[in-house]
Amino acid sequence: MLTSLALTTLLVAYPAPRDPVPTDKGPGYLGITFEAAEEGVRVTDVRSDGPAITSGIRADDIIVKFNGEPLQFDIFAKKIMRLRPGTLIPLEIKRGEERLIVKVRLGVRPDDFPYPIQVDPEPELPNMDLQPQP
Repeated sequence: MLTSLALTTLLVAYPAPRDPVPTDKGPGYLGITFEAAEEGVRVTDVRSDGPAITSGIRADDIIVKFNGEPLQFDIFAKKIMRLRPGTLIPLEIKRGEERLIVKVRLGVRPDDFPYPIQVDPEPELPNMDLQPQP
């Protein structure tokens, strides 16, 4: 009895382990190709060597939430690329009528996987030659 009480006290007092801070540099990599869907992003292909397949994501899944927030197609790739490899992200997916939450640890983007977009920290402003009015 005394042993189980001491073990319970130890477990309650010991803090839960945390995810390590990502140490890899570069853009995050999910390992999928995708297209716009009514509710978010439809996965069209899952690479066999990517983080998504390890987490159970399949072709035809629809990603509807990214980190608990509704997903917009036009900013999905930017969100992934702004995160570092090693970052753990929760994704809510719709598979048929079922909804699942999967956690994916982003990987390092392989050299043969194309960048879908260019992520600039600030938008480029057009060059404007302003001429004084006479």
